[in-house]
This record gives sequence, structure tokens and C-alpha cells, in this order.
Amino acid sequence: MTGYSDKLSAFLDGELPDVEMQVIEDALAKDPTLQAELEALMAANAMAKEQFAEILREPVPLELAAAIQNAPTESPANTPRSPSRFKILTAVAAVIALAIGGAAGYFTGRTQGQQVASAPGWLTDIADYHGVYAAQSRHLVEVPASEADHIQTWLTKSVGVDVRIPDLSAEGLTFQGARLLVAVGKPVAQLMYTDADMSVVAICQIQSGTPRDGFEKLSINAFDMVTWGSQNSNFVVVGDENRGDLVEIAQLAASQT
Repeated sequence: MTGYSDKLSAFLDGELPDVEMQVIEDALAKDPTLQAELEALMAANAMAKEQFAEILREPVPLELAAAIQNAPTESPANTPRSPSRFKILTAVAAVIALAIGGAAGYFTGRTQGQQVASAPGWLTDIADYHGVYAAQSRHLVEVPASEADHIQTWLTKSVGVDVRIPDLSAEGLTFQGARLLVAVGKPVAQLMYTDADMSVVAICQIQSGTPRDGFEKLSINAFDMVTWGSQNSNFVVVGDENRGDLVEIAQLAASQT
């Protein structure tokens, strides 16, 4: 815990005064422990949102639907019966009760049936960036691939780790250039590639004292990802949803970084 730990949630929600927001931003830039706390909080938020979204996508059990439909309504004498408001409130209450009362069992069942990935907070930022930059054409990158030597020197100095440009031509990808991003208050190297259909695949690298072990697949904001760690860095390959070759791309990139 740090001196700012109790304010991180309000910081994420933008609920602090501007002066306090700036103080925490300055602290994040200097304090790896605080950065890790923010990553963990963002990861928990992202996972909670995804799991609640899964609940809402599940069909309402027939018994619950029948109970809502058949719920009795009361109205004053001589007043036309208008059950819609009551039924809406009943339905809302039932859904809330179902979500709260059954959440533990539901989440346990989902976790037993499939692995639920806990996404580090920086990956949520990367997904947001990818949604913006992957839609660009002329401005896809800051520095073009023709300046590869400069890109490696620039990003290595900026991110604080050795940044290399993998050759992914064996996977049908062409290097287009690079950008410098910021995620959870830290600089991130982003290398941009395109395939024959001009679909964009990005490799991002962030400095980390706790690199991830092995490869992990996950999906954030309609983008698929494969993340891994090596030495003093964490990496992620991000591409369009349902792209089937990201694991192979990640493995090829990992062998060269």
C-alpha cells in the first residue's frame, strides 16, 4: 500500500479535484509500486465488467420470467390497472437479486468451465489505442518502417528496455512503423504490422519487473490479444477479434525479442 492507495479508485473515475489528479499522475510516473496497484485495480474493474456483461447476456431462467409475469399488482379502487411500472420494478429487483445472490455460484461455474483471464490494466489501454490507430491509413504510425534503426534507438531510450523489431513476414505481416504510447502512466512501444488484407496487428512492449510467464490469450473491447513476458518486459500482440493466428505471431515475435 502507498500513500495514494485509497484514492486510486476515485482517480480512475475522474472524481478528484484537478490538483489531486495531477499529484497522483506525478506519483505514478515515479512509483512502480503505485503503478502496480493501479494496474491491479484496472484489471479487477475490467474483469468485473466483462463478467457482469456475461451475466446480462445469459437468458433469464423460465422460472424467473414466469414469476415476473405472474407477479400480483395492486392499485387504488376505481383506478385503471397499469401493471407496467410495477412489473418493471419487480423485474429490476429480481435481476439485481439474481446478480447479487447468485453471482458467486455463477462465477464459480463459469471459471470451472473455462479459464477467465485477469487482464493487466495496461492491456485495456492498449485495446483503446488499437481501436483508434488501427482505423488509420495515412497516419497509422508516427515513424515509418524506413527508419527502423531510429525506431529501435528511440523506443529503447523512451521505454527503458531493449526494443527490437521482429520480422513477421513468415506470418504474412509487413512492418509499417511505430508509435510511442502511454499506458498506466508508463511509456509503451507499439510496432505496427499489416497483412495482405491491410488488417492491422500491433506488438506492444512495456517495462516490467514482473514479466508474465508463458502465453495467455484474452479479448478486450472486441480485440483478441496474446500476452507474454521476457526478462524486464511484458509484451502483447493485438489484432481483430477471431483472428486465428495471433498465438503463432506471438511465438514468432517472442523468439526475436
